[in-house]
Amino acid sequence: MNSEKSDDLEERLKNLNKECLESLYRNICRSLFEKDKLIFSLLLCVKLMEMGNEIEDVQFKFFLTGGVSLGDEMPPNPTDWLSEKLWGEMNRLGKLSGFEGLVKHFIKDHAKYREMYDSSAPQEFEMPSEMQHISKFQFLLFMRTIRPDMIVPAVSNFVSFKIGDYFITPPPFDLSVVFKDSGPSTPLIFVLSPGADPLNNLETYATTKKKEVMKVSLGQGQGEKAEKLVEEGIKKGNWVVL
Repeated sequence: MNSEKSDDLEERLKNLNKECLESLYRNICRSLFEKDKLIFSLLLCVKLMEMGNEIEDVQFKFFLTGGVSLGDEMPPNPTDWLSEKLWGEMNRLGKLSGFEGLVKHFIKDHAKYREMYDSSAPQEFEMPSEMQHISKFQFLLFMRTIRPDMIVPAVSNFVSFKIGDYFITPPPFDLSVVFKDSGPSTPLIFVLSPGADPLNNLETYATTKKKEVMKVSLGQGQGEKAEKLVEEGIKKGNWVVL
């Protein structure tokens, strides 16, 4: 393991857990699009919280869906700036543990939250004293009912707080690191997307390993040629790119 060494058992276990989590994140990030990496980090957080009994399933479901309307009667929306959809979500949020009295509080002091609604960085909003008992994750639930358009930076703040900045700054792709996980029976598979072509990086890295790269574009009639290149690569140690 690459974890930091320590003679103290508890400290050593803490370091091992940290390295395992970071290793998992690094390896999974290789196969994710950039837009999906923060989602994976959030799922890591939630899973760790579930293991520590720090989160209720109903709260995570609310975060994902905003709750399901059952046609319950709601008090009139006290504002002219919060949409009826979000007002409905706030009423459903008020039924979850930790948010008892939320609706009455909002009806009375909704002016306090206009600042959050108008802010360019609502994820940094400091909750009034009446609501400072909620957890960092519960803040995400509340923010969903006010500014769902800014939930991504709020999630980023939450991940940073919960497991560290490492998990909101995806490591850059490093072919030399990825290569260490490959082997004669474990090929590297590149999933191509518009504007991404790893061939130049692969050829450059091959020169550092003194390997010849044999290339073939698969298509009609190219199967036999590809098979020959693979057979030759097995014998000579060449790298074959299909």
